[in-house]
Amino acid sequence: MELDARPPVRTTVFPEPVDESSIRLLRFSQPEDGVFVGKLQKFAIASAPHYYTASYVWGERKYKGAKINLKTGGLPILNSLVPFIHMVTRHGDFKTTDWWWIDSLCINLDDPSEREKQVRIMADIYKRARRAIVWLGEEKEDGSDCTDAIDFMHYLSTLQIGFNGDDLAMRKKLENPEFTDKCAAVSNLLARPWWTRVWTLQEFVLPKEAKLYCGVDSISRGRFKSAIYSIFLCSTISKDFEHELVPRKLFDGAFNRRRIHQWHTKPASIGINLIAIMAYLGNHSATDSRDRIYSVLGLITEQDRALIGPAEYTTSIAHQFARLVRSFWTVHRSLDIVCFAHLFCPNAAVSDPGVEDPVPTWAPDWRTTIDFASPVPLMASQSACEHIGNFRPLRSTRWKAIYDAPGETLRKEADVSFSEDLKELHCNGVVLDTIHGLGGLDERELRCESFVCREAGHDLMQSQEYQHSASRVAKQPAEWLEAIARSLVIDRRDKYLCFQAPSHYISDFLFLCHACVDGDPVDWSFATWFERNRHVMFGNMSLEDIVRQIPTKFSSPAPTLHRPPSHPVHQMNDKLDTFLSRFHDTVRKKARRLMVTEQGYVGMAPCRARPGDVVAILFGCSIPLVLRKVALQAAWQVVGEGFVHGQMNGEIADELKSGTLNVRRLRLV
Repeated sequence: MELDARPPVRTTVFPEPVDESSIRLLRFSQPEDGVFVGKLQKFAIASAPHYYTASYVWGERKYKGAKINLKTGGLPILNSLVPFIHMVTRHGDFKTTDWWWIDSLCINLDDPSEREKQVRIMADIYKRARRAIVWLGEEKEDGSDCTDAIDFMHYLSTLQIGFNGDDLAMRKKLENPEFTDKCAAVSNLLARPWWTRVWTLQEFVLPKEAKLYCGVDSISRGRFKSAIYSIFLCSTISKDFEHELVPRKLFDGAFNRRRIHQWHTKPASIGINLIAIMAYLGNHSATDSRDRIYSVLGLITEQDRALIGPAEYTTSIAHQFARLVRSFWTVHRSLDIVCFAHLFCPNAAVSDPGVEDPVPTWAPDWRTTIDFASPVPLMASQSACEHIGNFRPLRSTRWKAIYDAPGETLRKEADVSFSEDLKELHCNGVVLDTIHGLGGLDERELRCESFVCREAGHDLMQSQEYQHSASRVAKQPAEWLEAIARSLVIDRRDKYLCFQAPSHYISDFLFLCHACVDGDPVDWSFATWFERNRHVMFGNMSLEDIVRQIPTKFSSPAPTLHRPPSHPVHQMNDKLDTFLSRFHDTVRKKARRLMVTEQGYVGMAPCRARPGDVVAILFGCSIPLVLRKVALQAAWQVVGEGFVHGQMNGEIADELKSGTLNVRRLRLV
């Protein structure tokens, strides 16, 4: 549902207004080529007859004269919708007596009040529909040939049964050259813009039934999900085949919808967490950025719906995003939402967006789009955090580890407040220390597209000042090594952040470092990182000095020097969780830099952190934050979340008791 379209004035076509308890339904036919006639009728939504809904892309929102002739006048049809209307009137699946709800035809878009009221019941409209009809366009459109794509999807949907779970045999079958063109057609189908529009997600998930059409060919939602899973299985059997059938970026959009539908329909589901789904849709587009919130109202928990309130388009975008943080705090008593400001802010964009209505640095600016949709994008997305949530596989719901930097007692002393204009956030907390050094990153497979980082680079950065003579700086090499190794995997065994990192990750890290020092072949991801970080200073020793002072110790067999290939999640093989795979997830996918502070704390910092920034623990936030002092103001800007070894589970309380640190009132702007 796009809201800023400006069709020709047509108020007379809608003699009766609709509200939050009623809808208009449409019947239409094509008695002669290019001439559409129809009937538009108002119904109470609770007693409306069976109807179809249409899910499609509005496109450029142009009107060239096509219309449906009603008794009250001509109802203009969007150019992008005309082929769909043609298809429906000619297809054997539909009858002229069918009722339809099509947003651009059934809502008076010239009436802002009516639009807001209909948006508020959009979820109910789709839930009550007999079936959603997804229109992916005609088989052949400009530069996009999807010929036989749907037919091939039907074939793919039967593979798991046909090969009785033999993934390798299934993959071998698909290596047949005859499938090359068909895979290209499927790729073109998944490249259609429908897959990355925010409104189409709930239109796909909520209805009892859904069917996808490309031209006159169609496939049910269930068969489509099976086909996508077959592509996944065939593409992740070995690293040599990873996502070869369909490009990863195109595959993700469809696969993510499959997973969201699974979460939505799982037994005893109470809805999906708002922030998790907004982050997961970070690569989706919306004409009005407020729809990033309103387009998922039907999918989220009742509690999160309550904190959003009714859909409205009169308040500014910046104010709504800041208000969301305040509402999140009010309902969940948590500021973990602030961590998402690193991913969603103007500085994270590919180019400077030049935002005229800036959002405070402590509020995620959901106008920013990101290329990568990760099921667990941040530490704040940890599986233990029920108010944020993530999209781990349903079989991975158990967890045993939790990040809780302030601890239970200090969380009760957060005393969070907001300025009346929502420009400032105030919270009690502790400034732990100042960043002294940051490790380097190379660009290969790095999920950072920030124009700020592109201009500044990710080279090693270290203050020229000597680190303080604190006890932490005087650590033994083995202590430094453990802090560094656990930091590089953010102290977790798995990518869903369910379990603490095992102790053998430390020896695995040492083994890899020695291999790099000795010139042995090592996984490229680690080898290039080590080269850029071997000179990071920890006290009076570099990383390479620390490694050279500790002999390699490991049990037989020796740790692998290469990451394991991807495997289907249904195997649930814990052996796939290695130090290297978790390292790659932290350093490449989350774009985190090795960090050491002036007092000797070791951790990971966001890619845009700089020496001189501070690491703080806000009592209202589970994860430490990297903050930057605002010149000439007693205030701080949020850079992003950080990991601090030894300060992730309430240890700060002991430092406060000893008097080495003091509680401060932190003002974020």
